[in-house]
Amino acid sequence: VLSSHRHIQDPASQRLTWNKPPKSVLVIKKIQDASLLQPFKDLCIYLTEVNNMLVYVEKKILEDPAIMNDESFASVKKRFCTFSEDYDDISDQIDFIICLGGDGTLLYASSLFPRSVPPVMAFHLGSLGFLTPFNFENFQSQVTQVIEGNAALVLRSRLKVKVIKEHWEKKAVIQNGIEENGVVSSGLEKEMFKQATQYLVLNEVVVDRGPSSYLSNVDVFLDGHLITTVQGDGVIVSTPTGSTAYAAAAG
Repeated sequence: VLSSHRHIQDPASQRLTWNKPPKSVLVIKKIQDASLLQPFKDLCIYLTEVNNMLVYVEKKILEDPAIMNDESFASVKKRFCTFSEDYDDISDQIDFIICLGGDGTLLYASSLFPRSVPPVMAFHLGSLGFLTPFNFENFQSQVTQVIEGNAALVLRSRLKVKVIKEHWEKKAVIQNGIEENGVVSSGLEKEMFKQATQYLVLNEVVVDRGPSSYLSNVDVFLDGHLITTVQGDGVIVSTPTGSTAYAAAAG
């Protein structure tokens, strides 16, 4: 019997512990949101000039005219390390991530890492904030606590999804071998190929009927065993994070 005064710790919650002091941080900002420009600049100035951190940002963020033409921000901008989505792999170069925006910004940050995701510090500066608990008003003290390892850590699982698409390609084949006149007779046949793409998702996976106007029949398997067949618009397979968001949105 557990005492009513004993605190039962969530097994998914831990304290943040650094093996060595963090040196690099990825700052993700919601694109095309003018209200986030000043918070972004204030945060980057604090990270580079006060904490001497190596700051990574996406190239498309710096293409914003409000950032490109700001001469007072030029010295900070020169110290950035930039990367492009789908072209540069920064998985092993980031110690932690800071997100400025809503839940969508955090989900986007998660999608940039094909393996494990570094610790994410998400400030609520967007429309939805189920996953963004930090308030930006006192960001300096909160960022300092994270850098010093004085922060709680919530572990979240992701789903590994493999999408296999079938497509047909034309292939030249010899139909009749060598004819009487010595000319090789060839033709075209279609051969099926399978292409697999893998994703890691934080919220959910949706399998739907697409543009079809008919209901779909989806067979759901677990470890190779058929669980059920669902008839409808589709099936949503959710993570604990995604199901919590659905419950919160439903009130």
